[in-house]
Amino acid sequence: MSDKDLLVVISEMLRKQDQHSEKLDEHTEILKQTRESLNNFVEISIQEFSEQRQQYQRQQQFNERQEQFNERQEQFNERQEQSNQEQRGYNERFLMGLDQLNDSVSSNQDQLNHFNERFLTTLENIEKALKK
Repeated sequence: MSDKDLLVVISEMLRKQDQHSEKLDEHTEILKQTRESLNNFVEISIQEFSEQRQQYQRQQQFNERQEQFNERQEQFNERQEQSNQEQRGYNERFLMGLDQLNDSVSSNQDQLNHFNERFLTTLENIEKALKK
């Protein structure tokens, strides 16, 4: 191989090496961009995870407060039901008393009516006796 042929081969090799270098530079830039995108993604993912964790903690606190409220509500409902039962008992006794009073008034009214009838009859008898 002559020097000239050797120079052509070396020149061709250098040209190919430059092409490979350019390709490597392009790939390096692409990798840099990809790394940047991945870093951004990781950063956003960490933020999202943190926000989700905070939301979960807030939800847990809300659930605990809701559970406490539900327990208090249930206690209130039980007391209210007990009060309602007592009130129904009072109402039943009151109505029974009213029924007894009504029966007594009816009986007294019957007696009064009977007395009035006898009184009127007696007055009529007296009036007839006075007219004779």
